[in-house]
Amino acid sequence: MFISIKAITSASVNQVIQKSKGEFVVKVVTTAQKQKANKKVIQLLADHFKVSKSDVMIVKGKYHSKKIISIRKELKKETGHERRG
Repeated sequence: MFISIKAITSASVNQVIQKSKGEFVVKVVTTAQKQKANKKVIQLLADHFKVSKSDVMIVKGKYHSKKIISIRKELKKETGHERRG
């Protein structure tokens, strides 16, 4: 799944806000220096979508506030074992 985000650095609170389907604003307290903000954005999105950080990747916009993010979300299948007897 791909989403579009606008990252806001040096915010007063860490927050993920959904604007529309596939479009988010991610506010982070950290600054944009040394990729700190990108790391925090990835962590917040991983928590929001309940996936691991390794499943979230910046596809485009690594050095810009507007980014395209790939989120690899695996669907878990429920195994229904029926009893016969």
